[in-house]
Amino acid sequence: MDNINSGHPFRKAFFLIFLSVLSYVFLDRELLPLIGKPPFRLWKVFSFLIYPPLHLVFWAGAFIIARTKQNHWTLPLFEITVSQCLSIAFARVFKILFGRARPEIFLKKGIYGFHGLEWNHHYHSFPSGHTLTAFTLATSLSYIFPRFRVLFYSLATLLSLSRPLLLDHYLSDVIATASIGMIIASIVHIMTRRIHYETP
Repeated sequence: MDNINSGHPFRKAFFLIFLSVLSYVFLDRELLPLIGKPPFRLWKVFSFLIYPPLHLVFWAGAFIIARTKQNHWTLPLFEITVSQCLSIAFARVFKILFGRARPEIFLKKGIYGFHGLEWNHHYHSFPSGHTLTAFTLATSLSYIFPRFRVLFYSLATLLSLSRPLLLDHYLSDVIATASIGMIIASIVHIMTRRIHYETP
C-alpha cells in the first residue's frame, strides 16, 4: 500500500506546471477554434463523473462506513476524503483569487488571462475543480494501489480533458490543476502516515 515512491508525484507535478506555462503562452488560444463546436454528449458524461460534490459525498460516506466497522480501509478512505475536502476548498478560494477568464469570454469579448479577485463565474477558469477532484483521487488511489497508478492517471486525464472540450477551461488550466491535485494528495498521504505511525 505504500510502495509508490512519495517523491514521484511531486516530480511529475513540477513537470506539468512547466507544460501548463507552455500551453498558456502557445496553445490555449490557438486551440479554441478547433474546439468551438457543439460538444459531444460523452464529454458531459465524463465531466459529471468527476463532479466534486459527488466524490466528496461518496468518499466521505465510504469513510464513515469503514470507520464504523473499524476495518483496514479506514485510513486510506480518510486520506481520500481529506484530500477531496482540501481540493474543493482550494478550488473555491483560488478561482476567486486568480480570476482567470474562461474560454467563452475570450471567444465573445477577446478577454484573456488572469484578472484577480473576481467573483464572476466567467472568471473562474483556474483552477478546474473537476480536474482537481480527478487528479487528487488518482494520486490517492495510486498510493493505495501503486501497480494501477498508470490506469488511475490515464482515467483522470481522459475525464479531465472533457473540461476544455466543453469550453469550461483552457488546456493549461487542466494541466496546472492536475499538478496541484497530485501535490495535495501527496501531502495528505505523507502527513497522515507520519501521524498514524508516530502515534503510540
